[in-house]
Amino acid sequence: MNREDRPTLAELCTRVHKERHREIGNWLARRIARPSAVYGTWLAVRLGLSAHQVTLLAVVATIVSSVAIGTGTRVGFVIGVALAHVFFWLDHVDGQVARWRRSASLEGVYLDYLMHHLVGLLQGFALGYGLAVRTNDPRWTIFGFIIALGWTFLGLSNDCRYKAIFQRLKRETTSFRVDGGSGGRPTPAPGWPRTGRGFFTWPAYKICEPHIVLMSLTILGTLAIAAPGAWLACLTLYVGAMAVMAPFLAIARIARAIVRGVTEDEFSRWFAPIESIAPEETACEFIKKS
Repeated sequence: MNREDRPTLAELCTRVHKERHREIGNWLARRIARPSAVYGTWLAVRLGLSAHQVTLLAVVATIVSSVAIGTGTRVGFVIGVALAHVFFWLDHVDGQVARWRRSASLEGVYLDYLMHHLVGLLQGFALGYGLAVRTNDPRWTIFGFIIALGWTFLGLSNDCRYKAIFQRLKRETTSFRVDGGSGGRPTPAPGWPRTGRGFFTWPAYKICEPHIVLMSLTILGTLAIAAPGAWLACLTLYVGAMAVMAPFLAIARIARAIVRGVTEDEFSRWFAPIESIAPEETACEFIKKS
């Protein structure tokens, strides 16, 4: 059998991690998901699974997770949260499998992004629907639908911005230099503002980020086991708060991007025109040398 199909854990660790994988990204990914995903990668490679197949397994995990949460039962909720963690873990395994097999592609990234939007839709709706089943009050289904829209548009606001940037690049006849890359960015990400409106909106946006949602569901799942009465009360409060917060933040982010010209600003920070290229070399060759 090919050595590539039976790697050791040590061999995997030398190739499957992104650059600065312990520094970039959220805490849950840096400290838990990425290091532990190596074991899943080891198994997936031995089973002959491709990165796309692992991604599809993650899709199955999130669908079953949402169905379990949507049952409205305590057991279903706990199972759903556990499967949500499986999804998050597999979401890191697929990338590692792609890097080991040297099969990383734009199609894989495309499938990954589609899957992330699916998670927001399914999880948000499942929370509201499950509460509707539990309380016999169908109005909670509307809350779930609103949460699903809010979480989805928070993600889409970024994706649509980059689609607009790519459209500009396709139209331009000027060659550009990319000021960033390798997981970095032209300017550091801003931290938590200590004054002004950002003091309140920054943590609100953080609460809606997928890994924080997962941790919130984990706390609720723990309550479902240890304190059923508190679980239902906290779940009701969480769904109600998210139904207000998620769509408001999505609308605010989109409005801010339009009013402040965020897309134009990001384009100008990422891409700088190349003023001169030697006649004997193409733009692509010039960029590779830069």
